[in-house]
Amino acid sequence: MLFDPENGLYIFEVSIGFKANGEKQSSASCLIQADDLEEAEEKVMEYLDNLDLDQRFWIEEISDPYSIEEYQQQLEEDESEPFPLLDEMTEDEFVEFLGF
Repeated sequence: MLFDPENGLYIFEVSIGFKANGEKQSSASCLIQADDLEEAEEKVMEYLDNLDLDQRFWIEEISDPYSIEEYQQQLEEDESEPFPLLDEMTEDEFVEFLGF
């Protein structure tokens, strides 16, 4: 299994908002695992705060929850790779993910 149920019961797809060249931009989707929407939002903001980026970035969009099994099954059916897990990205990986 790709996801650890101890990290949360659900998978949320998240896009991060930021300004680049004076214009609002949003990242590609990444994943956060949590027990509910509130916890997912808290985990994203905590991640950004830990990188001291919480003032420059925000949650642009967050999906409805997917159960771990449902999300993993969809990946297998589509034969696709999952989006990266936000809280597993280093600061350098996050910056590269954003395209800076």
